[in-house]
Amino acid sequence: MDIPNVFISQLNLVRVLAIIGIKGITDSELASEIGTYPDTIRMFRTYREGMLVAPDMAVRINEFLDKNSHLLIGVSDGLGN
Repeated sequence: MDIPNVFISQLNLVRVLAIIGIKGITDSELASEIGTYPDTIRMFRTYREGMLVAPDMAVRINEFLDKNSHLLIGVSDGLGN
């Protein structure tokens, strides 16, 4: 049984990048936290659309966003809304 990849929206990719900027963590540290490679995080920066990721990575990205979304509340571009 194949488990399909999960779509991660462009907005969520931007949220991830905003959070790592606010927290001052490196691509390597984020990659370690969500269980991927630093090159994958660098790819996040180049996507202009959303992307398909493995289901387990989608879960870890969403957990990262849930854990850190409080950092985006009140950001002037509306990412926290």
